[in-house]
Amino acid sequence: MSAEKNGLVLVVRHPETTANAERRYVGRSESPYTALGEVQAEEMGRLLAEWGPDRVYTSPLKRAHAVASAAAGSAPLTVLGAIAEIDFGCAENMTADEMRAAGLRLDYPGLPDLAGARACGEPWDAFESRVAQAGEAFAAQRGRTLVVAHGGVVRVLMMRWLGLDAQAAFRLGVSNGTGALVAFQGGYATLQGFGPVRALCAI
Repeated sequence: MSAEKNGLVLVVRHPETTANAERRYVGRSESPYTALGEVQAEEMGRLLAEWGPDRVYTSPLKRAHAVASAAAGSAPLTVLGAIAEIDFGCAENMTADEMRAAGLRLDYPGLPDLAGARACGEPWDAFESRVAQAGEAFAAQRGRTLVVAHGGVVRVLMMRWLGLDAQAAFRLGVSNGTGALVAFQGGYATLQGFGPVRALCAI
């Protein structure tokens, strides 16, 4: 049985926003696209629609939902809170320097442990659990599944599907407009491609 008949999942990070350009930790807040993000959004929507998803899942945040809506066409579009970005809590909308100055930190893999700083945000275990549960449902689908979400979501899905630990997952460079294409056959995941959407859609 072919991988296509079992399932292909294309999971991508949204286009660049103002917060991304300013290197701010923005989880549940909305942030508009930059000029580059607008170009990325147009290209991603077009290419992902041409990829022909059988179903589309999106984070409820506008930076992901706008692309998912453009890509869905006649395919069912599901807004899924489980794939929203990490809630950064009291560090929301701050840069790393601003957090340090305020005595705050994020307690996530791949980030420095700042002694004495107060931890902010959604616990990593809770974030990983909710995203992983959604990932199990994506992996069980037949045909082509498109997921438009956030960098943290892409990393957790790569951890769970490819057997990576958290430190390895945080070494993945998940820039705006990039993602991963994963094939599922008999419950086994195989990475088909990782990189810009234009390259993934051409595989």
